[in-house]
Amino acid sequence: MHKKLVVVFDFDGVLTVGGEGLKQKAWDILALPLHQENANLLYKKREEFSGGKGSRNDILRETFAEFYPPYNVGLLTAGYADCYNTIVHKLLEQSGMPEGTEQTLATLAKFCTLFVNSATPEKAVRESVQNFNIVQHFRGIFGQPISKVDNLARAQHLTQVDREFILFVGDSDGDAKAAKEFGCDFVGVANDWNKWTKETVKFPLVGSIAELPKLLET
Repeated sequence: MHKKLVVVFDFDGVLTVGGEGLKQKAWDILALPLHQENANLLYKKREEFSGGKGSRNDILRETFAEFYPPYNVGLLTAGYADCYNTIVHKLLEQSGMPEGTEQTLATLAKFCTLFVNSATPEKAVRESVQNFNIVQHFRGIFGQPISKVDNLARAQHLTQVDREFILFVGDSDGDAKAAKEFGCDFVGVANDWNKWTKETVKFPLVGSIAELPKLLET
């Protein structure tokens, strides 16, 4: 792999232990007080907006719009979005980061410029990065409503490097697709939910970002 000057990380499941499984648990908790019909629609809307097609606000807004007058939808969306954010932060706090994550970021930051590129709303992902006390390692922390492709372009604009010197590290098909569309290299983080193996994907795989420094040396 060519030397990389910029390394961009997805957040959930890459810098944290909890990924899609954690988010699903958060939605399950959020759905508990809802009538079953509403809860079923919530899950349906989440599936429709999966893969970076929309934010938690979009999911909630579209769900409540089916059942409530327009003047209530905005209040319900804002309230449930805040509740979801609180649940996610609590679950992230419980799950923590993979072993060696902070040390790896500190090592990489000595010779690379680091960014976060998440499908989570930007304000929420900034809060999470700050809560983990790793914010000092990153030049920028990006999220929705801007797409992952456009956030990669933001990182390029700030660093003024060619795309061949940018690496995106993620754990979803959407992450791999964003890297391909943008035109940079991609490294996948294999986990239980994506079930990636060296036989099933065409890009390099690591078990955690702790393996990145060695991979970048090759």
